[in-house]
Amino acid sequence: MAVKQSLSGLRVLVTNDDGIDSSGIKALERIANSITPDVWVVAPQTQQSGKGCSITFDNILRVHELSPRKFSVSGTPTDCIFIALEGILKDKKPDLVLSGINHGSNIADFLGMSGTAGAAFAAALLNIRSIAVSQDMQKYQSMSKFPLVDHFLPIIIKKLTSFSWPERTCMNVNFPNAKVGEVSGIRVASQGEMNVTWKVHKRDDPDGSPYYWLHASYSYDEIAGKNSDVVLLEKRKAITITALRNRHEFSGCADKLEELFASNA
Repeated sequence: MAVKQSLSGLRVLVTNDDGIDSSGIKALERIANSITPDVWVVAPQTQQSGKGCSITFDNILRVHELSPRKFSVSGTPTDCIFIALEGILKDKKPDLVLSGINHGSNIADFLGMSGTAGAAFAAALLNIRSIAVSQDMQKYQSMSKFPLVDHFLPIIIKKLTSFSWPERTCMNVNFPNAKVGEVSGIRVASQGEMNVTWKVHKRDDPDGSPYYWLHASYSYDEIAGKNSDVVLLEKRKAITITALRNRHEFSGCADKLEELFASNA
């Protein structure tokens, strides 16, 4: 079913998990402003990577208006969504939420930890269309410009907003670590599966007190996951689009669960 609303008439909310001063959100705000004049930014005051869908229940939240239509929040990306939708923009909610541009990909098993995706999930729960945007890059690589996203994201937004989405669904878009001419295409991808290994490194600070540093490494089956986000992004250098819901019903094991708990009815 087609959506008749012009892109120039959209109200867009921009957020992220890398913090309001990151180069990624500045690039995303610029792209949003090229589509519509009604752009609002509500983003974490500080770095919030890896916070997933976490919400602040045990502390107050401070909101600072940095400039017209631009606010920082002393909380998580999900906090930002709820404060924006139920507070700042309560009287006229956005038609679209853009979360990113994340510095690094958000794919496969790491999606549940992503604050970028977490913000998109939170908006989707309130039936606001949302798109998580991430840029793959080398470890410790720093990016101040996002030419691939600049080139492709406006048309992706136009196409994604041209039809009605299922309720409580968000779109996860990942851009490969490649130049514009090296991109193999835009592909609809499944959420991949990884074999993730977490290592805990214990060290001592200058005072002799221990501290810990977490590090993850992963592998995946390139053949079995040929249509997955991780393979298409990393091996095929494709832009990937994956439709996601943060509520999954594992119907495949429903019969077994019924059998196990039948005697407790």
